[in-house]
Amino acid sequence: MLTDQRAILNRDIPLEIAGLYLLVLALAIGLTIWGYRSSGSRGEKILRLTAGGLCLLGLAVSAYIAYHAVIVNSPIQCASTGGGCELVEKSKYAHFLGIHLSIYGLIGYSAILIVTSLRGDNARVAAFGLSLFGFCVSILLRYLELWQIHASCQWCVASAFLMTSLLIVNSARMFGFFGLDDYDFEEEDESGGPAEAAPAT
Repeated sequence: MLTDQRAILNRDIPLEIAGLYLLVLALAIGLTIWGYRSSGSRGEKILRLTAGGLCLLGLAVSAYIAYHAVIVNSPIQCASTGGGCELVEKSKYAHFLGIHLSIYGLIGYSAILIVTSLRGDNARVAAFGLSLFGFCVSILLRYLELWQIHASCQWCVASAFLMTSLLIVNSARMFGFFGLDDYDFEEEDESGGPAEAAPAT
């Protein structure tokens, strides 16, 4: 079962690259647990900073792909012995509505970064919704790679891991802090401690 797909991954995703993916995911999960278990403004700040860092990495990946595929029209290089990047790039699935998928990636990560910088329930819902949408798109694209193109692009898989990490972080932010007032990170209460968030009315 899934023998062909495992063979594609073994061929196109070297162990050192897979290890790097897992390291980033593990760091994101660790920071998410830390932020979720931290109380008050500090916890959400950890989650927002984590999400912001992941968005910047996602923008870097999307920008690299866009530069090679759209601007200079040169082959996308895979690291180490992987060779699926060029096959995926040349496939008919690399564009949607005439626009290269990397452009959508730039738009998506930028949108998540913007709502990550904002506070309040609307921002929490937007960050969660955008991350969930991006995660679903990533799953669809991985299906197309493994079952239709029969190749796997390391940069695309990296983006999928980043979007998965964003979904984890923004899920924690959504379900752990929804319904709380905006935090004031600088204000202190009369006792001299950090201001506590109160449930929204």
